[in-house]
Amino acid sequence: MAVLGNLPSWLGVDAVRDIAAGLAVAAIVGVMVVVFFVHSVAARIVAIVVLGAALFGLLRYRGELDHCDRNGCACTLVGHDLKGGGCAPSR
Repeated sequence: MAVLGNLPSWLGVDAVRDIAAGLAVAAIVGVMVVVFFVHSVAARIVAIVVLGAALFGLLRYRGELDHCDRNGCACTLVGHDLKGGGCAPSR
């Protein structure tokens, strides 16, 4: 498989975990904005479903990072091994 690029050196397990938490908070704020400012019921439902799916995915990925970090298995982001924490060292 061809490598198109490398992740930045600062992008480790802790940074990705913090970014995922920040995006989850932003999704919650987005849901609240949609509920209070969008007048169309159909648009509210679609936006809440989309943001809810994104929130679920982010929190699931954050939990997966916590699990792999604790158990010492490789933590990955878009197919690249992340550095830091208890994750297995990258190749």
